[in-house]
Amino acid sequence: MSDKENHLTESVLDMRRRLDALDLQILELIAERQALVTRIGERKHRDGKALRDFRREREVIELGMQRAESLGLSGDIARDIMERLIHHSLSKQEQRQIVASGHGAGRTALVIGGLGRMGDWLARYLDSLGYAVEIADPGEGETLFPRVENWLASDLDHDLIAVCAPLRVSNLILQQLAERRPAGLVFDIGSLKGPLSEGLTSMREAGCRIASVHPMFGPGELMLSGRHILLVDVGNGDALAEARELFAHTAAECVELGLREHDEVMGWVLGLSHLMNIAFAAAISESGESVPLLRDISSTTFDHQMRVAANVVSENPHLYFEIQAGTHPASGAAGVFAQSLDRLVEAISAGDEDAFVNIMNQARSHLQHKDGEKE
Repeated sequence: MSDKENHLTESVLDMRRRLDALDLQILELIAERQALVTRIGERKHRDGKALRDFRREREVIELGMQRAESLGLSGDIARDIMERLIHHSLSKQEQRQIVASGHGAGRTALVIGGLGRMGDWLARYLDSLGYAVEIADPGEGETLFPRVENWLASDLDHDLIAVCAPLRVSNLILQQLAERRPAGLVFDIGSLKGPLSEGLTSMREAGCRIASVHPMFGPGELMLSGRHILLVDVGNGDALAEARELFAHTAAECVELGLREHDEVMGWVLGLSHLMNIAFAAAISESGESVPLLRDISSTTFDHQMRVAANVVSENPHLYFEIQAGTHPASGAAGVFAQSLDRLVEAISAGDEDAFVNIMNQARSHLQHKDGEKE
């Protein structure tokens, strides 16, 4: 090796050592930041203040973006970093507040369908609140919680009963519960409420403390920072308020909806997004193209779509069929999706560039307008 090559190698090694030192400093600063955030969270908890301050979050992100741009960096990089740090900070604060709240101390909870993925999530969440949790589920599987072999034959004297079974089964369970008239709070977590209407009505008419809840996230979520929980009014305001209190110590955003409004919205939020991704995955499957090859030569958009579609088709197909069948496919979001796809295919087949451009421009204008409204 020449002296010049040796000098170059040493220079690269020196720079790499400097880079390693900077990386460690960054991690140390993050740890220092998180420790300070923990102290702030503890003070907020003692003062009875809300866990989340959206105005402060926006200030932190905007300040970070401005500083990054002044240093010649991309504002988007700063936004990504600050949003991730904020999310992690909120999750840490949330975990501490949930445990410290003691909300469920001395109370009991029964999760019917507790072996399902969302049932298991809810059981673990209630356990973290301090509830003594039992589960009832005819399926086979391991669980951390005591099992009630036959909930119909039990006393049903729990402070809280959560129904986490498939939609049609949940409807039957609610009707059976109405006959027993349990004294505790009862709620379901169904993705749609129409299929549960008979059971929910039976519970209300029986004078039960009934509410309806819809967590807008999957069972993999550990913390609720930035997530939405829908609370559906089924005619018992006190029960709805009690259900809301279950999540008061989290950073989740609780949104109240009526029964009909909930399912209309879900037709778009769940029905359309699921259908689009299932159709995308089905098209790839039916094309006969090699998925590894497509990934090797794919674009950023394709990669993102593949990840989302893969997640969707890995879920329970029976549940997803219930969602599609329950959102009025002919006249709802599925029907509009089919019409939009037909219009695009027709424009392409006819070589009608103007029609294609108009469809995209109209969509862009509508989505940008809605984003502006949200901000």
